[in-house]
Amino acid sequence: MSVCESALGGCAALCRAAREPLRDTAPPRAKAWLAVEHPGPWPAFGWPSDLPAGVVEVLTAAPAYSVRPQLIRRPDREGRAPVGDRVVFVAGGPKGARWLERRVTADLGDVAKLDLAALAGGGPPGFGAPLRERILLVCTHGKRDACCARYGAPVARELAARGLPVWETTHLSGDQYAANMVSLPDGTYHGRLDRASAAEVALGCLRGEVSPAHYRGRAGVSPT
Repeated sequence: MSVCESALGGCAALCRAAREPLRDTAPPRAKAWLAVEHPGPWPAFGWPSDLPAGVVEVLTAAPAYSVRPQLIRRPDREGRAPVGDRVVFVAGGPKGARWLERRVTADLGDVAKLDLAALAGGGPPGFGAPLRERILLVCTHGKRDACCARYGAPVARELAARGLPVWETTHLSGDQYAANMVSLPDGTYHGRLDRASAAEVALGCLRGEVSPAHYRGRAGVSPT
């Protein structure tokens, strides 16, 4: 039983009630990102058994390079269905020079060709087509912690209904701050979102802004 399930209302409800501070809770080691489309189900820990072995090797090795690996899916029923072409995002770069690349592939084995050292080095690796627009990832990883599904899924659906570029994703860290959302390529984290607050925060993120009331910090930046 998770911490969420063992506490009345879940750990996120307790965190909200206690008004636990959000600032400086973004993960400090995420210098770059690798997000791979997978419809699920997602295990609580580790990687789905249907992923190619080479992809699992890259996802498992990524944290050693300060690259944060994520699985993503579209926040609708089609997102849970078997898919043909898969979308892979890579993102990184220093503040002020962030970049995002998108690759669509019929063979996830392409991910095994990714140079993690180059990705961690700061410059775009040329793995996919460069994107100027930002994307949003909302944690809905219920098997990891029930609060992520309870709070995250409604937020992801709300943003999708508004036509925003949002993806469901696996664990983003800080389950007690659910619903959690990260903007790429900026790496800005926002937490304690709900359907009422999500759209305003998300629209600000897509403009490169942060919402002080929900801002958790920027991934890859140590708390000061």
